[in-house]
Amino acid sequence: MRAGTSTALLLAACCLFAAPVTAQQAQTPFVVEHTYWLKPGRHEQFITLFKKTRLPLLHAERQAGRLISIRMAQPQLVQGREQWDFRLTLTWKDHASAQQFNASQSNPELVSNHRRAMEEQLRDELIVERNDSLLSEEML
Repeated sequence: MRAGTSTALLLAACCLFAAPVTAQQAQTPFVVEHTYWLKPGRHEQFITLFKKTRLPLLHAERQAGRLISIRMAQPQLVQGREQWDFRLTLTWKDHASAQQFNASQSNPELVSNHRRAMEEQLRDELIVERNDSLLSEEML
């Protein structure tokens, strides 16, 4: 059942990325939370591959000023099989920055060498389930 929910949320996220953006939305930070459930016993391998393949791309976006913050979280107390294993929260400068990064990642020319492509594929194979959520945050 969770896979169906995840698919529905992913489709909703895709629709939001494609939806027209108002002037106010264009100026406000855009927060995306990625939650991962990983294959048992493969947590450290996933983190290592994530830091090697994905994190450098995100750091480049932050240096360019398009990404405001990168937060990684892991639960300290496991509460059963339904507990997520890894959470990544990205705060983009605006909707357009997130959309631009998302579009650039679908470009096959980005994977410049065979080894990197294999590492990214291995990282993705360690994921049992992934859920992407668009968040609205307010500073109080």
